[in-house]
Parts: sequence; C-alpha cells; structure tokens
Amino acid sequence: MIRTINRADGRRFQVYGKRGGKKVYLGTFTSRREAVAADEDHRTKQRRIVAGELPAEHDDRRTFGKASAQWIAMLKDASSRSWEEYESRVNNHALPAFRDVPISDIHKADVVRWRDDLSGRVSATFVNSLVGTLSSAFSWFVDQRWIERNPCHRVKLLIRPQRVFPWLQTGEQVTRLLGECTPSTCTIIAVLVGTGMRLDEALHLHWDDIDLEHRLITVHRGRKGMPKGGRLRRVPICDSVLPVLRDMRLQRGGNVMLWPGKKPGKALSQSAVWKPFKRAVERAGLDERMRVHDLRHSFASLFLLDGGDIFKLSRILGHSSVTITERTYAHLRPDAYQEDYGRVRFQMPSEGKVLRMGVDSGNT
Repeated sequence: MIRTINRADGRRFQVYGKRGGKKVYLGTFTSRREAVAADEDHRTKQRRIVAGELPAEHDDRRTFGKASAQWIAMLKDASSRSWEEYESRVNNHALPAFRDVPISDIHKADVVRWRDDLSGRVSATFVNSLVGTLSSAFSWFVDQRWIERNPCHRVKLLIRPQRVFPWLQTGEQVTRLLGECTPSTCTIIAVLVGTGMRLDEALHLHWDDIDLEHRLITVHRGRKGMPKGGRLRRVPICDSVLPVLRDMRLQRGGNVMLWPGKKPGKALSQSAVWKPFKRAVERAGLDERMRVHDLRHSFASLFLLDGGDIFKLSRILGHSSVTITERTYAHLRPDAYQEDYGRVRFQMPSEGKVLRMGVDSGNT
C-alpha cells in the first residue's frame, strides 16, 4: 500500500506491506516511482519466501547494527588490512543513522539522505569513502542472502574539489630541505622524495628488499601486512637515491631494517619522522602546510615535469589505475600535447575559398 503525504518540504510517499500477516512499514520515498518499486520488491520477496525460493532468515528483522558487526568480524577473521578502518567508519558514521533499522528496510533514498547529511559535516572525499564502506557492507549482506539488493547501488558520489597540495617544485628546494634535516631523518626524507613511496612502506623496508645491482626496491609490506593496494611492486632507484642507499648499507651494522626502531625487530615510528620533518620545513623557509606525504606528491610532480611517463609513474606509485594518477598529476605535464601540435595540417584559403582539412596519418 502506498500512502501520499504532503509535507512542508514537498510530497512524500509512504509504503506499507504485510509480513507474517502483520502490517509493516517499508519506508518513505520522495518519488512515486521509488515507492512503487519498493512495494513491488516487497511483494515479490514475500511470494518467493512462500514458494521456498528464499530462506526464512531472508525476511527476519536483522538490524544494520547486528549485520554490520558480523561483517566486521568476518573481515577481522580474514585478516583484512582495512577492518579497523571500516569498523571506525561504521561505528562513528553509519551506526548513528542505521543501528536499529532492519537492513531490508534501508533503501537508496535512505542512503542518499544519509550521504547528504554527512556532506555538511565532513569533506566530500570522506563522504565518498563512507558510501563506499556502506556499499561494501551491503554487498556482503547480499552474498549472505539476507537481502536481495544493495541500496547503495547507483548512489551518486559527491563531486570532490580539486586537491591542492604544497610540494617541492625544484631540486634546489629538495636540497634546501635536506640541508635542514637532522642526520637521523635526512636519509628517510631523501628516499621518500626520490622514490615516491609512502612513509609506512619505507619504514618497513628490509635490506633484503634493496637490490642495488639492478637498482630496484621491492615494496611489499607495511605495519598492517601488505602495503596499501595489497600488491607487491618494484620501485626504481634513481641516481639521486643510489648513493644514499649505498652509504646506508656501509653503515648498517647488523640491522635488518633500513630504519630500525628502538625495540628490536620494530620499525621506526612515523611520529619520529613527522616532528623533525616539520621543523626542517620551517627552517628551510618552505610552505609550512607541507606534510611528509607531500614528498610523494613532490616525487610524482618532479617526475612528470622532467618528462617522465605517466603510465610508469602509476606503476611506481602503486596506483590501482592510471586514471587515479592522471586525475591528480596530468595537469603538471606542460608538454603533454607537444608531439601532437602538427598532426592536423591545413592552410588558410585565400578569400572566398572553402577550407579543407586533412589528417597526416591518412586514417579515416
């Protein structure tokens, strides 16, 4: 049954159905089309339950709170490197909105309202991450046959503003920064800006990962196991980094790790790098907003400005797709179209004649 109600903010459509002979509320929608779809979905589901095509648990009152707790437990048992982050997102942002709501009663319109409410409190980028987390949870619920559809399907993500980050724009700035670093942090800063690695990846490097002969670094671990992206990759050792690593190897002693922490077998803490880095940035007269992670952006930017290939850069950075690399860094290639300027050639006609264009390659 669909009931039309008029509110101050517009017309709404409330949908009710029957479950086990009792009237149940299925949701409120902003359009009749969504309401009709929810009503038909509920009717179809009940017929399939009666016909034995769906298990009885498919129709229970499993709440989002209970279902999400099972999802997080599954991720933890599977040793997912992201389970703690997902748990934090669910606890802090999803449970306040959906904790006691049966997952079968959460629809696309509910997710959209949740997304829009969050947009007033956190950044667009983080909202999109939260929607992705919620969608992952509901995809698992579908796999468990608790529900039939993922309500996050086709929920539009928010448009993210173009990220602007401070970065080291010349080799002279890099040298100036390194000159202000303490001896204990100078090498890690040099390797970060010279390889584009994430701080967590660099701090967990072992000497077995460094191949000075073939000038390659194997990146395959972080504090949570595999690095972000979950894939092994190899990073080239550029000319500026090679002597740094050679000197470090000569002075390594019996250390297994490049930057060992205070406890045996433990990596140096990230905070041991952050604080002296910020002081060095200040002393060097650079943008004080700069973070350690911006050394990764600096590497990528300098790589492209010096004519580096964006596809190679994508592999070096460990991006899952070159699209990510292009979205962030492609604008830094001033010569991106230099080789294309002469591809379409023609001459302006004399007055009164028709202009004809031809393509050099001859292809149609």
